[in-house]
Amino acid sequence: MTIYEHRTSLTTASGSTATTSLNIRGGLIRQLFVQANTSTTVFRVNLQDQNSLQRGDYGFATGTLNDMDIAMPIAGRLRIGITNASPDDTFQVYVGVEE
Repeated sequence: MTIYEHRTSLTTASGSTATTSLNIRGGLIRQLFVQANTSTTVFRVNLQDQNSLQRGDYGFATGTLNDMDIAMPIAGRLRIGITNASPDDTFQVYVGVEE
């Protein structure tokens, strides 16, 4: 089993930001972890594939979003977007894909 990991740190401006992974050969997303530096920051997260198809939308989270129950097939580049962040903050993002 091979695990592809995408890790980055992002800062929101006007409440939003995004990161795009490198090309993923194919696999299942097994974990999506997004954490704000401030535990009271409210935000939303969405996942989009390389064809701009919205693959996942998460409702409002406060401080941390940690989805370990996900098993979404993915291939190609994955865009992880953070929106509606209040206040602007710095976020740690981790996506784990089982190939």
